[in-house]
Amino acid sequence: MQEIEFEINRDAVKRYFFTCMLLGYTAVPIAILSPFLLISFLELVSAGFPTDRFVTMLAVFLIVLCVACPSCFIFAQWLCPQQAKNLRYRLEGSTLRADGGVFFLFRKSIPLERITDVALVQGPLLRYFNIWAMRIQTAGSAQCEATLWGVREPKKIRELILAQRQSVYMGDVVCTPPRPHPAPLADEKN
Repeated sequence: MQEIEFEINRDAVKRYFFTCMLLGYTAVPIAILSPFLLISFLELVSAGFPTDRFVTMLAVFLIVLCVACPSCFIFAQWLCPQQAKNLRYRLEGSTLRADGGVFFLFRKSIPLERITDVALVQGPLLRYFNIWAMRIQTAGSAQCEATLWGVREPKKIRELILAQRQSVYMGDVVCTPPRPHPAPLADEKN
């Protein structure tokens, strides 16, 4: 049985994971706390002296800003490269395998005959880092079975997975990349 391992743009995936982690663990809490701090500040202005709620909200805001944000930044600098390094995606005969994780490792084996769709997704951050998320949809599952992050040449890999799935249906399990279409002859008109 031949194995095809998919090449991953690990540097871009690492930077994408890092950005998502910083946005999720620092920007979101600050955005949630800011309105409360503003309301407390307006009470301060109207009352003329610091209220208990203003002091409490200011303390919480400063703790998040001075402790949680730098801690998250330091932790993300270690975690994100580990996450990107541990990603591994491959086709083994009639099975798609996806491995990853740092603290909680995952090893997914998805039979090709269960795959119903391979969706390529690229939101604003993924587009900024010039990578794609490849979502594997399977029969009998409401959500995607696996997400392959930052696979190089995602359109070709998608076609490879779908072609391999088709060969499984036909009973011909050979793990070879699909052949490119021959170039049209110079005298052929479309």
